[in-house]
Amino acid sequence: MFLGTFFLADSNALLVPPAAREDPSLPQISLQLQHRNSDGVLVTYIEPSIFYLRNVNMIHEFLDAQENKTIIIIDGKSYEQIKFEFKGYFSTSGIQRAGYNIGWEGLQVLNARHNGYITGAGDTITASWKIIRTIQ
Repeated sequence: MFLGTFFLADSNALLVPPAAREDPSLPQISLQLQHRNSDGVLVTYIEPSIFYLRNVNMIHEFLDAQENKTIIIIDGKSYEQIKFEFKGYFSTSGIQRAGYNIGWEGLQVLNARHNGYITGAGDTITASWKIIRTIQ
């Protein structure tokens, strides 16, 4: 079960054994990006649908370390829902952004690609993640 398209990139295979290409434990991932100008006005709203997972095992380790978890029931089956939010500030103008990354343990564990936007000085970005995975 997943939302969007996943690309498994095994460039980290020297550090961690690669996960199977088709893994039933793949989480459902959604991301909402709100880009606001320095006056707080919404400039861009994006929901990326392409996610790059460097290593499925590392994704699960990252999710295990998250604190905001709730149990939800869908069609009689239990799932773990994890929500978290990151806020960022842009001090310069004219930078094009076409992706959003989450780093953990010194590596990028989640990478989302989307149609780009251009920053202005004082702009902010709010990245709201929601991830649902099967309880093992």
